[in-house]
Amino acid sequence: MSQGDGWPKAIFYDSKNTLFDWSKLWVQASREIVSHYGGDVDGAAFKDLWHRLLIAENHRTAFARYREFTVALEDSLIYTCRYFGIPGRAEDVKFMLDLWDAVEPFPDTVAALTDQQALTRVLIFSNVETRYLEMMASKMAGFTPDFMGSMQQAQCCKPSPRAYRWVLEQNGLTAEDVVYCAGPPWDAQGAHAFGMKTIWLNRTGVEPDGVPVDYTVSDLHGVTDIVAARPN
Repeated sequence: MSQGDGWPKAIFYDSKNTLFDWSKLWVQASREIVSHYGGDVDGAAFKDLWHRLLIAENHRTAFARYREFTVALEDSLIYTCRYFGIPGRAEDVKFMLDLWDAVEPFPDTVAALTDQQALTRVLIFSNVETRYLEMMASKMAGFTPDFMGSMQQAQCCKPSPRAYRWVLEQNGLTAEDVVYCAGPPWDAQGAHAFGMKTIWLNRTGVEPDGVPVDYTVSDLHGVTDIVAARPN
């Protein structure tokens, strides 16, 4: 099949923890913050709470006034520090941002996306500022997506329908034209509610939590198989 033939006209991807292994950065930054303040808090526990609170801040941003990703990151970090009794500050977000250039694609990312691009277009959107998305994308040696956009450019973020619509409008597509793939369940759910066929990339084998998806795969090569089969 050549590009443009049949469905889908594009694969629409989330970035963090879908194409790029952002979780390792979370763990390292959390450990450094705890160590910096001399706390005896478990770094993994700190990371897990910080991550959950960031998702909450992200959702508040999605359905309220727009804020940059780094602002939500700072606010969620302060709440996490307070919970664990650590005298953290907003500026401590640098422990994560200074590590950002170390974020790498998952081992299957480049090969799978290259195969998929031979079949259809590949679009990527991320709930981060443009510079952080570009830093991650620069690690995909030999692969260039057909479109790449950030919440900073769109001035909105997922799971707001405005974010999904912005990407589609930028590419002259409708929800029916694409298949959406994300690792975070809430993102897959948001895309499904918007009307897109949805693939949940469940890399860790966790049990689904009421997320209405059309397909579930354990790696990105599974996405290639779905697109190559040209399902209706």
